[in-house]
Amino acid sequence: MRIHDLLNEAFLLIGNLQRAAEFTGKGDEVALWQHLREHWNFTVTAGQVYVFEDYLAGLDPARTAYVSTAFNARADAMSRQTMAMLLRTLDEMAEPERKRRLLILIDLLNFIAATDQQEALARYLKDSRSDDAPPALAFFDTREEADTWLNQLAAPPSYGKVMIGDEYYEIWFSREDNIRELLHDSVMEYFLEDFESKALPPAAASFNTREEAMEWLANHPASPTSLVIIAGERYHAVNHKKFNRHTLHSLSRLKEERAKRKAELAQQDNVEVEPSKD
Repeated sequence: MRIHDLLNEAFLLIGNLQRAAEFTGKGDEVALWQHLREHWNFTVTAGQVYVFEDYLAGLDPARTAYVSTAFNARADAMSRQTMAMLLRTLDEMAEPERKRRLLILIDLLNFIAATDQQEALARYLKDSRSDDAPPALAFFDTREEADTWLNQLAAPPSYGKVMIGDEYYEIWFSREDNIRELLHDSVMEYFLEDFESKALPPAAASFNTREEAMEWLANHPASPTSLVIIAGERYHAVNHKKFNRHTLHSLSRLKEERAKRKAELAQQDNVEVEPSKD
């Protein structure tokens, strides 16, 4: 079975067991399952699926201990509580397939410790809870530059986002099929939805052209976003501190794209499947 399938099955098990803990009023366990979910999210969204697969391949099949020495040496208190819960659950579980998924989750905790990524995980959690725009792995002016970069990587991330101009693109890499693609990502539409749940701030400045706005932003960085007006149109100016660059996102265009996407999804939901003529 492919590693993505294994991880997806393990993720579904997290959800099932977390809901069971909620139903029985075990609030402490709910928090621990959520902690484990964050480890899963970090591993997948940081593009480390194949790094994790290689870690699993390097484990001794004859090992007798489920918990690694690295975990015992480096894990924080909450991760230790999560590991203890997983081991209890493993002892109580009879179904072999579910036990296999639990072992994947146990090794996910071991993996973070073995690769010494506790600080990276903490930064990921902090960023995911902030108002910052989704992080990007790289920034390009043109699609050709981005494609060249991706094709020249010896080991591309299994997932991640890059910026091409003002647009997000999602990396899709399948090691099994040697497929490398950049797919347009609508993440800014969802970022807009979250932003619109709050009152829009007043515009920081108004400009006649995009060039004027970018020159001003270079000396007045958005933190992390600012609202600016260009030729009467409102834009989110987003500061990508890692690259010392800004992107500009038209609010009206984002709203149009979001409305179009919702209409397409609604149309798909309403499509009736024609009965078979066989």
